[in-house]
Amino acid sequence: MPSTRSTERIVARERWVRSVEDALEFVRSVGLCLIFEEKRTAKREPMVSLWDVVDAPDKQPGERGHGERAMVVWRLKNELPLTYPDEIFYGKLPNGRAMLCTLARLATLYRTQHQPLNALGKDARRLIDIIRLRPITSGDLRLDAGFHLPADRSRFDRALQELQIALQIARVDTDPDTWFLFDAAFPRVSQPAGPSLSP
Repeated sequence: MPSTRSTERIVARERWVRSVEDALEFVRSVGLCLIFEEKRTAKREPMVSLWDVVDAPDKQPGERGHGERAMVVWRLKNELPLTYPDEIFYGKLPNGRAMLCTLARLATLYRTQHQPLNALGKDARRLIDIIRLRPITSGDLRLDAGFHLPADRSRFDRALQELQIALQIARVDTDPDTWFLFDAAFPRVSQPAGPSLSP
């Protein structure tokens, strides 16, 4: 996957994103970003995130909830792909890191990250058999797949994340979260013989 870390550091050096339009400009400029700040490790330089550039007050001592900045980031990560579905994708990178990217970058990711169904676990295949029938919300998917008990929740979440990382499914709505087959939602990405994607 081509690196954009050199330009990411420049774009993310100050907080300036306040609107969906600002967030669109940011993601276009970096190609791919995480949603929230990544913990620094010795193994890799942290990737740029939407959190880095959102211009909103940090949580104050004693303030309840997650704070205004976190709420703005959460709102933008939902609104951006809904407002610009032909330009921006929300999904998961390996290790489950949530991200936003342009469709041009998504095409690159697809070539390296997509996994066939036979490489996935039994629970993931169980979910996609249902999603294949119709777009479905997370709540209905959990019930239809038989993950009824609270103890089943972690298995369901792991299977759903596995499908997202493998680029087998895509979230197309957030009120509530609704899941589609990736191929149906982004045919130009999964079928490279189609028209080329502009950056």
